[in-house]
Amino acid sequence: MSNKPMALSSADIQEIAAIEDIQQMWGAANAIEMAQLLDLDICAVKFPEYMTDGPGYSGELFVLMGGALEPPLMLIREKGKLTICDLE
Repeated sequence: MSNKPMALSSADIQEIAAIEDIQQMWGAANAIEMAQLLDLDICAVKFPEYMTDGPGYSGELFVLMGGALEPPLMLIREKGKLTICDLE
């Protein structure tokens, strides 16, 4: 497998859209509306085999960009669940 960015699958979109914190960040009323935003308005990619330098994280990395002036939102999978990365 390669670590090249991939488009989100419909399963990825549904999983991300179900996260209430993400719905709130984009002002979506529910998972259905969030999935529509992910389909139409949000640039999103998945790195299936991301690895940080040195010891750290290895696994899926999702990057969501809502606009050019907004910082990206990144998610990783921890214990089987997508988690928003804290960049601070």
